[in-house]
Amino acid sequence: MQDAPQTVMETTQLVLPAQANHYGTLFAGDALSLMTGAAYAVAARHARGNVVLASVAEARFTAPVPVGSLLILRAEILKTGRSAILVEVTAQGEDPQTGHRILAAQGQFNMVAVNDRGRPRKINAEEKLP
Repeated sequence: MQDAPQTVMETTQLVLPAQANHYGTLFAGDALSLMTGAAYAVAARHARGNVVLASVAEARFTAPVPVGSLLILRAEILKTGRSAILVEVTAQGEDPQTGHRILAAQGQFNMVAVNDRGRPRKINAEEKLP
């Protein structure tokens, strides 16, 4: 018997100099890539198979995250369809010395479950959210 699909995942990344812009803070493109990875992870686990990114909506960057900070990524499935999975990802910057966190970015990612040929596939009914 399989466990119920997980609908929330959290991961932590260290912001490194190679990910920084000329201000010494996390480059938005790298933040978006990390957020997409978090969306993929929760959607793939929920769908019990491969997923691909179909679109990004409502991506907002609200605060800088300095090099040396932690980036806390929280991915949550908001809803599912026949093969689509809508994931919201929030990214918080954390000062590892103080533990202080600030919302740095947020976005919604439309993921699609696919088969081995890359075509949309149906998510099993027992895996769907209400």
